[in-house]
Amino acid sequence: MGKNKKKSKAANKAAGRGVVGPNYFQVLTGCIANKNISLILVGESHEDAIDITRIGGGKIKEGWISTNYIDLTGEMVGKFGCIGEDEVDGINIKCGICKRNTKMLPLGKAKEWGNDVGREEIEYMEPGREMVLLWVPNSDGAKGRTFLMELFIHEDGDDDKKKKTNSRSHHPTEVIELLDNMSSAMNQMGGVKSLSKAVHDLKANKKDTSYTLFQWADLDEEARSMNHRRLLGEDIETTKYDELINNRKSKRQKADNLWTFDDWLLAVKSKLEGDSGEDTPSFHLLLEAPIPPSEVELCRDIVPNFEHTQAADCIRCLSQDSDESSIDQHDPSCDGFGGYIPHIYRRLLGRLKGQRRSHSYIV
Repeated sequence: MGKNKKKSKAANKAAGRGVVGPNYFQVLTGCIANKNISLILVGESHEDAIDITRIGGGKIKEGWISTNYIDLTGEMVGKFGCIGEDEVDGINIKCGICKRNTKMLPLGKAKEWGNDVGREEIEYMEPGREMVLLWVPNSDGAKGRTFLMELFIHEDGDDDKKKKTNSRSHHPTEVIELLDNMSSAMNQMGGVKSLSKAVHDLKANKKDTSYTLFQWADLDEEARSMNHRRLLGEDIETTKYDELINNRKSKRQKADNLWTFDDWLLAVKSKLEGDSGEDTPSFHLLLEAPIPPSEVELCRDIVPNFEHTQAADCIRCLSQDSDESSIDQHDPSCDGFGGYIPHIYRRLLGRLKGQRRSHSYIV
């Protein structure tokens, strides 16, 4: 009885298992050369591994996250596109939407007001812009003035430069203080080789501010921290990244019985393994993903005696899609680093390589 009950629990758990990663499954079966063939076709839309391992499987939840003007500026610079290596003369932090609550509010009520007022603006906000909540406490710190703002980086033209003197005159003084702090930080990020190091150094010498700043951002702390590092151009080891992803997958399995496709695939493979007889199933995996640089050579037949060399690592950062949308340009998951398919490739290559009847392919 005990064994049957244990099997029943295991069966119920397997039946309730959810699989995330693919957009669709299609199973084709048949017989070729007297061999039974089963093809599992899986559709995928170049998801980021961080998103696959979220609670609920890819559902991003956002809200007000405490930040500081230097981290916020660094992220905006990273999204704007490589201006950390160039001069930033004529590039400014500007404020679009700016709403103020006429009442003095405690911090909790200020966030609630920001949720209500900013809901529509957040939904239709243009890519590359940030929605922030500025709370300026009064002398006792119990209540404060609250501002909801949309911030963006703008490259001034000649007409804009002429109007620069009066461009902020209509904003409250508290908002101008924030814009000045961010613009100063952005100018100090110009001309540096490492945006990540520049942000770190500026934070070490950050001056105190009279306000509290919140950014409408990802509520998944692990995902937000990783994507913040990616936006700042920080070098991240793939082994550390894969370790983070595997830990997140383990949490999803234990808490929600939610499995990623690679874990499900290995579970299926384990059931196929048995004796090494003639009837032992053969397992093959075909992935669509960036080609590793070690498997690519640059060829120039038009140059006599041209020496073939391996492709640079930047080959891995080429976009997997031919066209890039304006949203992708400001999305940390589109940096060519954290894709789910390359993660599967790195994980399964070691498991499948060298096995007599199991092979891994990548195209």
